Amino acid sequence: MVECKYYSFYALAKINDPELLYEAFRQQIAPGHADEIEIEVFENSDKSWHRLTRSGGHDQSIPAEVRVVLDQRFGARDLESWYYDSDIEGWFCSYRPLTSKQFVLLVKSGDPEKLIEEDYLQFLFHFYCHQLQMLQGTYRDALTGLYNRRAFNEKMQQLLDRSSNYVRRAKNFEPTIYVMLDIDHFKAINDRLGHLFGDEVLLLLARQMSDSFRDNDLLFRYGGEEFAMVLMDITPEQAQQSLQRFRERIAGYPFPNVDRITVSIGFTLFDKTLGIDELVRQADNALYYCKTTTRNAVHSYQELVEQGLIPAVRAPKSPHLETS
Repeated sequence: MVECKYYSFYALAKINDPELLYEAFRQQIAPGHADEIEIEVFENSDKSWHRLTRSGGHDQSIPAEVRVVLDQRFGARDLESWYYDSDIEGWFCSYRPLTSKQFVLLVKSGDPEKLIEEDYLQFLFHFYCHQLQMLQGTYRDALTGLYNRRAFNEKMQQLLDRSSNYVRRAKNFEPTIYVMLDIDHFKAINDRLGHLFGDEVLLLLARQMSDSFRDNDLLFRYGGEEFAMVLMDITPEQAQQSLQRFRERIAGYPFPNVDRITVSIGFTLFDKTLGIDELVRQADNALYYCKTTTRNAVHSYQELVEQGLIPAVRAPKSPHLETS
């Protein structure tokens, strides 16, 4: 039990980052023993359930037994607002804000006596949902649901900030690879089929990205048909393999009304001694090499420079990020 409930709400209200909001919410549910509980948040939108990731995005990875409870207990009528499932051994708490969405919280604990009181948990969850929705409107791309350019600017600056004044995460994942990717011949899709079908391609590609990479990786719509990623705690060899699998997945995915979609991908080491402009330019140079040669490929900036295929370019470090 927390000593001051008002402080818990204040702790959530002052946070402007979806990932840190999630961690603070988790800590406030179980002060002092957050690692002993498991929490999942699910969102129902467009008549479909999604599991919210720590970064505020969503994916489809919902266990079958949990999906059954969501469908049966938390449908359009939402007859249950607080429900314990003995098979799953967890508490479900639901909340429907003044939108078309519905949120459900699943809390599991090895020691149920340590959980806080039900009424407080419900109020805290409602508050978390409101805060998350406000952040989603600010930091999420309206079409794809990925982080937008504003979030890119702020998060990249945070990741490159080496001062001790900024504590990035409760769990200190380390950025190791920066990625740029672009849809090949995307303009031809818009010209041939129209922007409505082009938007559908962008949306489906973003969903494939969310399903292919981990919760702690950062996924952005950089602009137009160009996307960016920050991969955490991964070696260049592992990144090459992971990005190759994603490239192959996209090449084999049945996009509606489009014969075939491929992507070109360039990546570089996430070097914190560089400025943001230089880091972006390195990955973008590797991406440009893909676009001007074979397309539908994955290339490392460091390997291309080592092989003499592109020049090493150092851009002047800029103290300010571009905003949009």
